Amino acid sequence: MANLKIQETNDKQKIKIRFSDLPISKSTVSGLFKSKFIKMTETQRASIPHALSGRDIIACARTGSGKTLSYLIPVVEKLYKERWTADDGLGALILVPTRELGIQAYEVLRSFGSYHEMSAGLVIGGKDVKKEKAIIRNMNILICTPGRLMQHMDENAEFDADNLKILVFDEVDRLMDLGFKHSIDSIM
Repeated sequence: MANLKIQETNDKQKIKIRFSDLPISKSTVSGLFKSKFIKMTETQRASIPHALSGRDIIACARTGSGKTLSYLIPVVEKLYKERWTADDGLGALILVPTRELGIQAYEVLRSFGSYHEMSAGLVIGGKDVKKEKAIIRNMNILICTPGRLMQHMDENAEFDADNLKILVFDEVDRLMDLGFKHSIDSIM
């Protein structure tokens, strides 16, 4: 965290901190720059440094505030720093309440994560379960809906979360509102 520049101001001027100011890998910075993610939002400035330090975070912010990058950057960096490979298996599991949110998170991850050698998968309803079963054992980062994850946990002998390092609940309020409490309890 020594590279992070903290500035204080008495006025309502928004402080601009770039992703390149964070203690993150060149691969992540390059991917973010390529994807045109240059300056952090207020939510990202408040949460990413804590997550990078290994702290648990809860971020409550409006839609479009950058919450997705607030958890994806620390996920990628944690696995990168641990030199995670396909042989290590699943390192991060991200639960989302809807297919649409899963697709969005996966696209954000693909947009900046392409400079890393980690594998990522999207496991949501409406996709071919057989194809998912064949590739799920090679995934380092898995974005999924609770129902589809439960299906793989119940039916897929290839699913293994023994090495899991990070668990993310995206939009936990919607997960609860949509009735996934029992599924989440079972997953845990």
